[in-house]
Order: sequence, then C-alpha cells, then structure tokens
Amino acid sequence: MNAEIIAVGSELLTPFRMDTNSLYLTEQLNLLGIDVIFKSIVGDDFRRLVAAAQHGLFRSDIVIFSGGLGPTEDDLTREAVAEALGLQLQRDPDILTKLEERFAARGWKMAPNNAKQADVLAGATALPNPNGTAPGQWMSGKFDERERIIIMLPGPPFELKGLFENEVRERLRANCTSEPAPPPSMQPSAASTKSRVWWKTNWMTPYSPATENP
Repeated sequence: MNAEIIAVGSELLTPFRMDTNSLYLTEQLNLLGIDVIFKSIVGDDFRRLVAAAQHGLFRSDIVIFSGGLGPTEDDLTREAVAEALGLQLQRDPDILTKLEERFAARGWKMAPNNAKQADVLAGATALPNPNGTAPGQWMSGKFDERERIIIMLPGPPFELKGLFENEVRERLRANCTSEPAPPPSMQPSAASTKSRVWWKTNWMTPYSPATENP
C-alpha cells in the first residue's frame, strides 16, 4: 500500500513554522511497510482543501490529513473531506457531551464554536483524543471503485502522535494485511459522482481571483 500526507494550515506556509508531523508520520508508515508517495501543505482555504483531498483520493491508497480539526472558522478539514466525498457531517452527541464535560472540569463554559469538533463524517469512526479536544477520524471503503483509507488527525504534534500510536497504528497494520469491507456510505453516490466530475473538469482550471472564494 502507499500513502499521502496532507498537512493543513496557513501557518505552515510561512518561514516561521515547520511541518514536523509529516516527518513523524512518514517514519511510522515506513515501519509498517507503507510507502509515502506524496506530501503537500495546504493553507486554510476550503476550495484548495477540497481539491487536495480529491487529488489524494485518486492517486493514493491512504490519505492522511494533519491539522484543521479545531474549533475556529479556518479549521476546514472535516468540511473539505466531506465535500470531496459527497458525504454529510453528523454531530455526535457523545463527543459533544465529552467536550462540554472537559470544559466544565476546568471551570469553563464551552464556547459554541467548539461544538463543530463533534462533527463526524458519515460512516467514519471517531478516534478519541486524550490530549486535546478535537478527535481524529478514520474511514475505509471504496472511492472510484478502489479501496481507500482516510485518516484525519489533529495538528498539534503531541496530540497527533498520541492519537496515531493509540488509535491508528494497529488499524493500519490490520488493513495492510487484509481487505476491509467498505461501508455503504463510501460507495459511489450521486453526490460523490458529481464531486469526481468536478475534479476531472476543474483541477486544471487556471487560478482566478474573482472566483477563488465562491
């Protein structure tokens, strides 16, 4: 199997922040016998993130996103992956309750924007994050008639490493040696077909400032 890593965050496109998560993930994937064939850094832009997700899903067996799972308006990884797949995000009440309890334990009232961290891709498995508020997500199944694994991990290195070691490594080990049965939600749908058509017709569209933020 091969893998692609997409690091998300406009701060990683400045000279002041280094993408150390990709180095860590590459080492861990190589130890599992998984070749990393592509890496990219994408800023906090919805349209560009959707395009990056679609590119990755067409060329790589495993697509791992790091970052963009927080509570702010520019944390867009969940929304972009959902758009790329033509799937819905569903708010998980159990995750939402745990978030509220986490804030309450510190004597804080949770701000409403934190609730988006409980949004889970339809058909995905939420991965608990003991070191932070944003859970990861795991999804496996077919995209364009080929088996794919999608993994979303938080950006802070301490959170990403703990989540990978506790939740992701063994899942990858199992999937590298067996063929998982794809859930129905990853089967081609009218929405995902529309998404693929968009990708095929628009991925080479020249940059246009007038349409950059539709």
